[in-house]
Amino acid sequence: MIEFFSKLNKNYKFISISTFLSFFLFNYLISDFYCRKDLSRENRFNLTDSTEKVLQNLPEKLYIDAFYSSDVPGEHKARLSLTRELIKEIANVNRKKVELRFHDPDSNESDKKKATEAGIKPAQLNQQERGSVEIKQAYFGIKLTVGSKSTVIPNAYFAEAIEYQILSSLKKMLKKNNSSTVAILKTAGAFLAPEQTQGMGKDTFGLFVHRAFAPENGEIQEINVNSESIPDEIKTVLWVGSPDLTDKGKYYIDQFLMRGGNLLIFAKTFNFQMGGQNQMAAMMGGGNEGLAQPTAEVGAINTFLSHYGIEIKTDMILEPDDSYAVTSIFQQLTNPNAEAFHYPLWVIPRKESGTINPKSQFTKNASAVLLPWTSSIDVKSDKQPGAVYTTLIESTKKADKRAEFVIVNEEKVAKQPINAQNTSFVLGLHVEGNLKSYFTAETVPKETTEAFIDKTKEGKKSQIVVFGSPYLISDMLATNDYLPLFRTNLSFVLNVIDILGGDTDMLSLRTKQVYTKNLKDVNKTEKFIYSFLNILLLPVGIGIYAFLRLKKRTSGKR
Repeated sequence: MIEFFSKLNKNYKFISISTFLSFFLFNYLISDFYCRKDLSRENRFNLTDSTEKVLQNLPEKLYIDAFYSSDVPGEHKARLSLTRELIKEIANVNRKKVELRFHDPDSNESDKKKATEAGIKPAQLNQQERGSVEIKQAYFGIKLTVGSKSTVIPNAYFAEAIEYQILSSLKKMLKKNNSSTVAILKTAGAFLAPEQTQGMGKDTFGLFVHRAFAPENGEIQEINVNSESIPDEIKTVLWVGSPDLTDKGKYYIDQFLMRGGNLLIFAKTFNFQMGGQNQMAAMMGGGNEGLAQPTAEVGAINTFLSHYGIEIKTDMILEPDDSYAVTSIFQQLTNPNAEAFHYPLWVIPRKESGTINPKSQFTKNASAVLLPWTSSIDVKSDKQPGAVYTTLIESTKKADKRAEFVIVNEEKVAKQPINAQNTSFVLGLHVEGNLKSYFTAETVPKETTEAFIDKTKEGKKSQIVVFGSPYLISDMLATNDYLPLFRTNLSFVLNVIDILGGDTDMLSLRTKQVYTKNLKDVNKTEKFIYSFLNILLLPVGIGIYAFLRLKKRTSGKR
């Protein structure tokens, strides 16, 4: 037997056939396994644990019908191929309850008919050939079916977005009802959420409500607490701006908290508008041009919130480094080569700077957050002994602050000195626990419809999350210049709302975003060194190498 195998080992024909068969057998065995390494810095093409959370809890079998054209221009094939591979990966997370079916409308009339019946229409792709551009129609849509329910993703082109598209569509489809458990305050002084873009501006957040929140969670309710109470089915109330609250309005918010409700505050303490010669001017109004002054409501708001241990200061924080880099339009017109500079009133706390709490569930997935024109928060934890106060976001110790009347014009702010206060200012805060009511049985406003509760109900917990800026989700940010940061903020705020409501399925998926890196200042000495090295390093290196080689050859001849 040993002699037989010894002969085979010397038989090149046998070795070649064995190697060939082994190669195909190995590929067949691993064909269902994905060995793929995502080298992108943000891991945009790796599945998150959100996928496993959602797909492992499916009530019934999920059918994914993916309609993808095979006849597409070459420049689109690689991207669509990656999208298809990611869909396969998603389906393989739970093979018992997920069935994936690919359809090619280009090669099969039956598949084209199915796509049309599902509501998936062909999209137009540009095909460049020999200097000309042709239009090619192609399908790349998905239909999801669970039981008797189905939904369609008409445009499933980008691999980076496919995981979010599938999971968010699936979660919305599986919701028991289309109504949301989130409401927004609708009173004078509060930000509006218009559906039409014509009414959008600095002090509105319609895009967040109607384009980001509603498609995933259902329509949000608007409640005027000055005239109506907050329904029991509402879990979270959004306070955006500086609402003018009557005693009845304060009472209904207070009792909502006592029932175990969640209050998410994006506080506004200043009114202002920007001057006409900068990139932020077009969508701004209120206050004197280039000068911010405290709102009329801020005093009454702080009287109310201070009972819960929170005071929003009438100041603005300035960060010399961790802030947004801008080039004003005036500079662009007069000097196209003008360098960007930090606008210190647009603060960007970052995980790498240690200004975002890495332990809190609200912020541990966040890499950066943009806080335009943010005020600091004074924490008075002794006001509510039964609550725990956790700082979510803070400034660096290099930060400065301006109080009462603040210049906000870009160029004027850039010329002002920033003096480090050597202390960190709280910019985001979480309060959780058993709270005491702002009211007593004797001070309950008349004509209220709710029975008085003097403290958080037993078995419940009240939560307040507050940020010193209302502009995290302002419609003003939905422009090309700020879009990456706007998307980062949207993901962050959606996660905060989910956590308050007890839903953690989508947290890691939403934060899989690209964010703007900090602009590092380079002084004149560093610029000179880099220029010197760039110009001389390579020639000097080649010269030294040539000299050493010549010396070696010369010494060898001797």
